[in-house]
Amino acid sequence: MKRPAIAIVGRPNVGKSTLFNALVGNRRAIVGPERGITRDRVISIWHVDDRFVVDLVDTGGFDTLVRQGDFTQSMRQQTMRAIEDADLVLCVLDARSGITTDDIELVNMLRRSGARVIYLANKVDDDGSDINSGALYELGVDSLFKISAINNRGIDNLKERIKICLEGLDTGEVEEEGAIRVSILGRPNVGKSMLLNRIIGEERSIVSPMPGTTRDYVDTEFRRGSKKYIFVDTAGIRRRSRINNVLEKISVSASIRNIRMSHVCLYLVDPVEIITEQDKRLIGIIHDYGRPVVIAVNKSDLISQEDKIRIADSIRFRLVFYRDINLVFISALTGKNLDTLYPIIDSLFEKSMAIVQTAKLNSIIQRLVAASPAPQVKGKALKFYYATQVDKMPPRFRIYTNFPEAVPGSYTRYLSSHMKKALGLEGIPVTISFQRRKR
Repeated sequence: MKRPAIAIVGRPNVGKSTLFNALVGNRRAIVGPERGITRDRVISIWHVDDRFVVDLVDTGGFDTLVRQGDFTQSMRQQTMRAIEDADLVLCVLDARSGITTDDIELVNMLRRSGARVIYLANKVDDDGSDINSGALYELGVDSLFKISAINNRGIDNLKERIKICLEGLDTGEVEEEGAIRVSILGRPNVGKSMLLNRIIGEERSIVSPMPGTTRDYVDTEFRRGSKKYIFVDTAGIRRRSRINNVLEKISVSASIRNIRMSHVCLYLVDPVEIITEQDKRLIGIIHDYGRPVVIAVNKSDLISQEDKIRIADSIRFRLVFYRDINLVFISALTGKNLDTLYPIIDSLFEKSMAIVQTAKLNSIIQRLVAASPAPQVKGKALKFYYATQVDKMPPRFRIYTNFPEAVPGSYTRYLSSHMKKALGLEGIPVTISFQRRKR
């Protein structure tokens, strides 16, 4: 069952993303005074109330002036696609600045589309701006809802109107349980947006050679057989010294926050500039958050078999601390080897959610300690009494000992690597902590 879609459209800077955040109830879309901040369609599940659940879609600004070398054409196409797919459209107009050419063309296009539309006069913060909103009736609309998205004025009345429009539509919840959330990460221009588009079979994200094209993270549900996935296209992350734009800093923060929200991370690298210091730092962040990662070398259709061996050896040398990391060669452009991603993603997800029986865990710990005893602490034996699993995603284990603060890091790594092999958890960032046994 597909959720109904509600699209928010309007020219740049009328407050679409502010309204989107006000309805969803969090800062899901990036908001700022710069023109054209939102580029891709940003979608969030919105629980209107206990009865109605919809996909709320934020779109880029509708601009009649298409300039060479920027994103206006792609943003316009994304807006038109959102209107075509929507069951209801919220057309946002600016009560302060009056009618523009963009407003006129957008309203005419909505009439031709036959879409069901609620017209909104935004930025009606007080009675003075309410008077200005009357000029918007010159667009020939029958009614206007007067709101202030930034001050939450009129939002409750808008919700009631939306509920009336949703009556008769099948708006039950679509279960997300069981969906595997996969974040697509990497430096700018490695092909993240192209990969998302190839996976879902449509232009969901804008693709451009210009760095910083993707600003909001774009999450898309996708089914493959009986499995459900949520693929997330994130902003490319450059070195901190090169990030001098406030919006880009917000985008990068959202990308890093997405790591924690994900089950599996898919990290794209370029076959020319394979693994940089920035890549190593980002993969380290993913590992610190306890998320399994797949390294995907893009543009593999242009690489010989001999070069693939050389590149794989180089990656494993550069990522020596992540010896069991998964590595695949793909092509986002042609779709080559994309089918190999799904079994790896499925396997890593299942391993991350694994629950190990306490008896089995302690048996493995005993064998490992017997094979390589821990060093002594001030002439006393370092004893391990018992172990238990305390969490999953990632699997976290706690070992009770007599000197928890004295367990060397090298011995912790020994236990971790051999435990993963014994438990079949290769590729998962297993965490081990030590605690003093209570008497």
